[in-house]
Amino acid sequence: MDRWTGVILAGGLGSRLFPLTQDIPKPLVQVAGKSMLDFAIDHLRYAGIKKIIIVLKHMGEKIRQHMEKHWFNDAARLGDLDIQIPHVDSKDTADALRAVDHLIDTDHILVSMGDIVTNLPLKQFLDFHMSKRGFATISMKAVDEPTQYGVVIIDSDKKIHTFLEKPDSQELYVSSMIQRSDMFQHTNLINTGIYAFNKEILQILRKERQLMDFGKHVFRFLLENKYPIYGFVENYYWMDVGQPRPYLWANWDLLRKYGWPITPRGVEHDGGLWYESFPTHGEGLKIDKPSFIGNNVSLGSRVSIHSLSVICDDVEIGNETTIDKSVVWESVKIGSKCTIRESIVCSGAKIGDGVELNECVVGPGTAIEPGSRRQYEKIVRPGHK
Repeated sequence: MDRWTGVILAGGLGSRLFPLTQDIPKPLVQVAGKSMLDFAIDHLRYAGIKKIIIVLKHMGEKIRQHMEKHWFNDAARLGDLDIQIPHVDSKDTADALRAVDHLIDTDHILVSMGDIVTNLPLKQFLDFHMSKRGFATISMKAVDEPTQYGVVIIDSDKKIHTFLEKPDSQELYVSSMIQRSDMFQHTNLINTGIYAFNKEILQILRKERQLMDFGKHVFRFLLENKYPIYGFVENYYWMDVGQPRPYLWANWDLLRKYGWPITPRGVEHDGGLWYESFPTHGEGLKIDKPSFIGNNVSLGSRVSIHSLSVICDDVEIGNETTIDKSVVWESVKIGSKCTIRESIVCSGAKIGDGVELNECVVGPGTAIEPGSRRQYEKIVRPGHK
């Protein structure tokens, strides 16, 4: 795939995911022990793309530090990848591509997001783009709850003819009346945020400076000016990890192998227990599958880890504590006789003895007093807005 450059957009604020994004950028949020940015890089690498540009903005220095530690200082992992990480002051997605056009010298460009989890068959997607000989290809999939999405009119060759953003009933009626026999109106297809372009897109972005966002501006401009756009419509796993509840779902989905071959970090043992090194523990430990356990984890006596739980690196859990369908980030200390259920506990948090959390999000560095009972809350450290 030397004809392709992969561009990963990793500059978003991630404000909807707060407080998970309080101290780190959204692409560094871990799902099942692995950052979403690492998933994105591996996704491109496994499709054969060797040249990758990661576009930074918000908290870009933290992404740069992550890349230095986990990629550039690990020759075996980096392999033959050519990764560049420019920091740009872009206004939106298309503007970010415009800002790095001087780094692109290939015939084709793949644009991906650094904050999604997907097993989109990327090699098949790239081959589809090449076979259609169009100008752009959009990754799409059908969803069960289409009411918040627009309408796409697409023909039997998967060529896109019209986008209607959340159309009213009259627009739907008109669009249905004008269809040719080989056109199909879809009200449940969503754009999943991975795009293929011919290199001429860079010339358009240089000339048309008003085009800032792919979904809102670029694709409409291309259709209006008769550039052929195709939709790659397949059934694959895709999760927009935009809020804490979908974030939990993404962890559960990877543990259940819904995103295969995208899997948790480490090696699977005994049909669903993922780890690289087994934790130190007291007597009576119970771990239900599927679950993920990170490195340097210490578990007290009679600890229960229920299924669909994720325990990241350097975590300490006290005696007789239960973790149930929850995600515990690195360097967290949890006391004895606690119950953590369907919650997210972010890095560096300290949970006192006898605490019960039910569907809570505990922000980074937050301390919760012993005996606290909390539910349906976002809890951040005092003084943080």
